[in-house]
Amino acid sequence: MDSMTTTSANSRSRGFRTGVRGFTLVEVMISASIGSFLLLALLTTFNMIGRSGTVLFNYVNMESSARKGLEKFSEDVRMASAITWTSSTKVTLTIPHVASDSYSNTVDYWWDTTSGSSTYHYFLRKETDTNALGVAQAAVTSTMVKNVSSFQFDRWTAGGATGVQATADANTDQLQIHLTITTQANIYGTNTTAVASASNLVVSARYILRNKL
Repeated sequence: MDSMTTTSANSRSRGFRTGVRGFTLVEVMISASIGSFLLLALLTTFNMIGRSGTVLFNYVNMESSARKGLEKFSEDVRMASAITWTSSTKVTLTIPHVASDSYSNTVDYWWDTTSGSSTYHYFLRKETDTNALGVAQAAVTSTMVKNVSSFQFDRWTAGGATGVQATADANTDQLQIHLTITTQANIYGTNTTAVASASNLVVSARYILRNKL
C-alpha cells in the first residue's frame, strides 16, 4: 500500500511565520534616534525662521514709527517763527495760528523721562491752540514715537561756520534729533520674549526754521 504524506495547516503556518523577519530592538532604537535628530533639526529651523521674521517685523515698525514722528516734527520746525529751548530733551516752537489772524500756537516737543508715567520714554507732542483773542485753549497731546531709550535735541546756527552749535534761542536756526528705539516684550502686539531686544539709532536731518530766518 502506498503511503500518503500529509501536511497539516499548523505546520504550514509555522513555516510561513519563520520566513518573516521583523526589526530588532537595536534597529528600532537607531531609527528612533535618527528620526529624533531630523525632527529637532526641523523644529530648530522653524524657530530660527520665526525669530528672524519677528526681528525684521520689529525693525520695520521702528523705522515706520520714527519716520512718521520726524515728518510731523519737520513740518512744525519749518513753520516755526520762534523757539524756546528748555533742555536737550524739550523744545517749544511757535507756529502760525490755523485761523486767519495774527496769533500763534505753541507746540511742545519732549522726551518723557518720568518714571511710572503712562508715557514713560515716549517722544511726545503737545499743541496749544490760541483763539482769536490770543488766549490759550485746551492743549492736545499726541505720541510721536514709543519705546525711546535715549533722546537728544541738537540746535545749530545757519549761515555761519559748518557744524557750529547754537548757544541761545536767538541764534538757533536749525534743529536735529538723535533717538534710539528699543523693542521690548509684547511690543507692537507681538510677543518677542524669545527674541533678543533690538534697537535702532535714528539721526534726523537738520530742519531749518524758515519763518524764523
